[in-house]
Amino acid sequence: MKSAILSFGMILCMVSIASAQTTATLKVQIQDIESDEGMLRVGLYDSAQNWLEKTFKSKSSTIVDGKCEVVFDNVPYGFYGISVYHDENNNGKMDKYLGFYPKENYACSNQAPAKYGPPEWKDAKFIINQKTNQQLIKL
Repeated sequence: MKSAILSFGMILCMVSIASAQTTATLKVQIQDIESDEGMLRVGLYDSAQNWLEKTFKSKSSTIVDGKCEVVFDNVPYGFYGISVYHDENNNGKMDKYLGFYPKENYACSNQAPAKYGPPEWKDAKFIINQKTNQQLIKL
């Protein structure tokens, strides 16, 4: 009986340690921003289904000397994509010509290209599988 209780306690301890190690910190550095006006809006997406529609996490940041950095904490291990846009007029949305051509500069993780439409998840996705992770995006 004692050995069963001890084994159960060890299993609970191991599960706690394993689950504590399944979240990470993601630092996103954005460079080559044309001006320091407005804000930079950064969206972190957790699936192809949510890509560019529903963020898993999002942050805004001021821009200093054409650069900024945002940090996402407690990100579970897995695949993610990042989209960034320069909200130069600080109105909280990406402005567009004719309702679909972006007026404001934008970019995605892996510098995913926009070919005849928005960048695709398969080009933007990356894996988080260690405690600290970093992405560099050039606007």
